[in-house]
Amino acid sequence: MYSMLKKIITEKDIYRQILLLEQLLNHSQLTAKELAGKIGTTERTIFSDLQLIRSYLPESWEIDSDNNGIRLVSYEQSLTNELWEAFLPHSVSLQLIKQLFFNKELNVPRFLDDTGVSYETLKRQRTKINRQLQPFNIKIRLTATSAYLLGEESAIRIFYHRLLLPFTHNNYFFEDYSIHEEHYLYFLTKELIEDLAVDTEQIFGICWFFINSIRIKAGCQIDNFTFEANDPLFTLYAPFLKKLYEKEGVYLQDEEIFFAFFCFLESWNYNNPLGKDVNQILTNEYPQLREKAQQTVQEIADDLSLQVLLQTNLPINILLLLLKYAESPTLSKQFQLEYQELLVQRNQDYTILSEKSIELFNSLPQFSAIGDTTYFVNLFSLLSQQAIFTVQPYTRTVFFVFQGEPAWKTFLQQELADRLGKRVNLVSLEHSQLKDLKFQTDDLIVSNIPLDSLPVPVSYISTIPTKNELSQLTELTSHSYL
Repeated sequence: MYSMLKKIITEKDIYRQILLLEQLLNHSQLTAKELAGKIGTTERTIFSDLQLIRSYLPESWEIDSDNNGIRLVSYEQSLTNELWEAFLPHSVSLQLIKQLFFNKELNVPRFLDDTGVSYETLKRQRTKINRQLQPFNIKIRLTATSAYLLGEESAIRIFYHRLLLPFTHNNYFFEDYSIHEEHYLYFLTKELIEDLAVDTEQIFGICWFFINSIRIKAGCQIDNFTFEANDPLFTLYAPFLKKLYEKEGVYLQDEEIFFAFFCFLESWNYNNPLGKDVNQILTNEYPQLREKAQQTVQEIADDLSLQVLLQTNLPINILLLLLKYAESPTLSKQFQLEYQELLVQRNQDYTILSEKSIELFNSLPQFSAIGDTTYFVNLFSLLSQQAIFTVQPYTRTVFFVFQGEPAWKTFLQQELADRLGKRVNLVSLEHSQLKDLKFQTDDLIVSNIPLDSLPVPVSYISTIPTKNELSQLTELTSHSYL
């Protein structure tokens, strides 16, 4: 299950049961004690929840148990989505959010009749949901007769995009609504070809296509915001986007057509093999942004003594990043709320990236309305580090001090090297060589013999390493941004 959806489910018992289902989906078999430990509840509650879950399961799924534990069994190549289709409707909070997506205003008495809950219960659920909606600057307004979402329509759609994106590919939230994924795919693969071609995140874009179509049909219009109607990239794609939405009976005008374009632009991948017309527009029509991007990459290359960086995709990637912000700073400020977990800087190894990204951001007056630079700095840093690692891969040295049969030692060293990946340089050493070695800060030793008084960590393995030892070694040597 996905994090945003779990936040919306405010019923403690249903939330716990979802966690239980997740554990059974992710493990072939678990005991009641293990399930209780992973979820943080009692074995008695586990058995009670399992009994309830059994009553919800579709015919092609069942929960089986024996002396070895409990397992979730599926038949006939059943899809996981079937579980959620049967289980999630029991969450009143989720049903409220779903109904508010399809309706500008919800009839509360009818909703109470359909769900069998009281108005007081619904009020409590609304209060809990609003805590999760607060970061998106929206909330549910509830009266005895009606309920509706309060906030800018663009912010409401951004929230729903974050909520529904993981379910777009299996059509879970859209099964009762006639929106055609094939129309969007035809738009990408048959209309935007050759000179107009652009590589995109397809599900990301399809989800926006669904959300925009549904909200417009529900009478929920995008709020006023300023945009440049003669923007070269916008005018290139606007006719195709209008034609796409017309297939769903939606006629885009004014802010709605630009919002649809902005959603499409947000789906563009980086390292993008752009069509001739697109590349020409990016090269010729945005000289200030292009110059700023090129200059910034040059300064980073000079600082790192890495001129080959100019030959990577970084200059065009930074230009695309700037363009996404420049097209509409107002929308950019809202869109960055969708992935708030990325608002943690991850460029500790390259302080130059933070400095140059902030300098670049502040050099463009049109970005001043955005205010907080954190999200931009992180995206800039991720794109830059990806380019740097392309030409100068990060490697960590792990010294292999192992005593054993020589053929086995050679074989094991190769197996460990393959397991640890190209970011790790596995170097074989004899015990006697350690005293003369000058270690670097992030070096590590892996050994099957006791080693004393060393300035770097030692990860011990058996002569025939166990699965736990290998997992611990992999974790110790992985270089993660998380």
